[in-house]
Amino acid sequence: MTTSGSARAVDVLRPGCLADRVALVTGGGSGIGRSTAIELARLGAQVVVLGRRADALEQTRDLCHAHAGGLEVMVVPVDLREFDDVDEAITAILDRHDRIDLLVNNAGGQFVSPAQDITAKGFRAVTRLNLEAPWYLTTQVAARSMIPHGYGKVVSITMTPQRGMPFMAHSSAARSAVESLTRTLAAEWGPLGVRLVAVAPGIVQTEAWGRYGLDPVDVAEVIPLRRLQGPEEIAAMVAFLLSTAGDYVTGTTIVADGGFNVSGPSAPSGAGR
Repeated sequence: MTTSGSARAVDVLRPGCLADRVALVTGGGSGIGRSTAIELARLGAQVVVLGRRADALEQTRDLCHAHAGGLEVMVVPVDLREFDDVDEAITAILDRHDRIDLLVNNAGGQFVSPAQDITAKGFRAVTRLNLEAPWYLTTQVAARSMIPHGYGKVVSITMTPQRGMPFMAHSSAARSAVESLTRTLAAEWGPLGVRLVAVAPGIVQTEAWGRYGLDPVDVAEVIPLRRLQGPEEIAAMVAFLLSTAGDYVTGTTIVADGGFNVSGPSAPSGAGR
């Protein structure tokens, strides 16, 4: 078996445990972001999904409603790389909900390339989305809501293997920077009631990963658990950290990758998230 058999991993979390929390999820139109939005809605959070494609976000909203009844789900199409647009999106969310309690930085992307062939434009494109965008959104949400309210949690999705992934120099650099930023902000904002954690998945079998054209059976052979992850498994981990069970976890990276980070050979090219 190469895909997740843990579709109900989220069952360990009590429905309603995130009631009265406002949760913002980026990259909410597919994959990990969509699964996370659905799970947070199921747990009672008032969910806001951000992403570039309104149609995909609306599909996520419909799925949240199907899993969580009549809870409100707000859709905000925005390009997270455009900071003025991000400011407007935060204003719209705060106008609707008055606060943002939980933030999941999930939006990201990259392309496969030997390091020596990555152009300056290509490197900047990846770091803008994977580092600059979550940095800006996190600091602005903290400044405008979390710090004034004395409460907030931020979970940022990064990647493994952390020991190095060939053909992913641009993305690996950006994700490592997000993990470092997580540690620094956790130390700085902890006294202000804001907690930050990074979650580093391994190979998650999503539509985006499928576009790399790799055989899941072959890729599973380099993972100690001999299967790929499902996005719902990452959603469950994120939900745990955002719940009261994760209140004393901050400033660290949780590696949830089936042992990929500590296993032998490097992944086939393009096997990252």
